[in-house]
Amino acid sequence: MRAVSAAALVLMMHSTQACAQEPDIINRTARAGHEVAVGYALRWNRKCEPLIPKLILTVPPDHGSICARDFSAIAKRNVVNDDQTCIGKRVRGLQVIYYPRSDYAGHDSVDYVIQFSNKSINKHANIEVRRDSSAATAKPGEESIAPGKAGDVIVACAPLSS
Repeated sequence: MRAVSAAALVLMMHSTQACAQEPDIINRTARAGHEVAVGYALRWNRKCEPLIPKLILTVPPDHGSICARDFSAIAKRNVVNDDQTCIGKRVRGLQVIYYPRSDYAGHDSVDYVIQFSNKSINKHANIEVRRDSSAATAKPGEESIAPGKAGDVIVACAPLSS
């Protein structure tokens, strides 16, 4: 009886932990060959200076690549602690970018973790990629799509060009 109770307790603990770690789900639509933001991370110190988190890829996309880009946004809420100093102020952070292959149309997804010093947040993005008839489709081997692998740190995007 004692072994059964212990097993039930362990099972309950694992199911409670699993519920606590459910990812935030993001749904996006992208045009083939065009990037789309699939999340962002903002964190700051008491002077509203950025504290840049680590972004870890947990499940790479099958039909595109993922990268991170510096951006700034108005802070709306603090998900890490109770510090509300910078709410309503512009803060620098990272934006997570998905770039689908130019010849792909259909569903893709990506999972990643935002790691702050005292908290990790799981994210899952569902992306519906639509064909873009105006974009020229790259020939095989012309497009550089490196989806990465689970456990990789999400790298910086190539700089935007005008």
